[in-house]
Amino acid sequence: MFYHVALLQGVLNSATEKLLLDYYISRAEGIYYVYYKCLGKLPETFASKETSHYLAAVEALADYQQAREKLSFVANWLISNKNECGSWDLGTSVKDGVYFPLADSWRRKELRISDCTERISNLLQKIT
Repeated sequence: MFYHVALLQGVLNSATEKLLLDYYISRAEGIYYVYYKCLGKLPETFASKETSHYLAAVEALADYQQAREKLSFVANWLISNKNECGSWDLGTSVKDGVYFPLADSWRRKELRISDCTERISNLLQKIT
């Protein structure tokens, strides 16, 4: 399923793209290889490995023309989970060697928060 998402960006007409995004957002199994749950249902715990996988699936859809419209609920959720300093922290459990860490080390909490904030900020630029 991930390959379809990656290969069809910029290829589909508007009506077909809308159907594709609706399909992936509502599909109970999510996007195979990336996230195993329905994208229409937000993760229950923000600071979690599940959220990191969820973000990976949303990132795969974010470059579609209609992503801003279809993924606005994700943008609202991300904005609502900013901390008091205006940044995000997904916690230490998201360190997976694929998406995190971006920095050389997470020994300092500030580097982890910076990494999380950079990833989420980049995603928000695409879907808001």
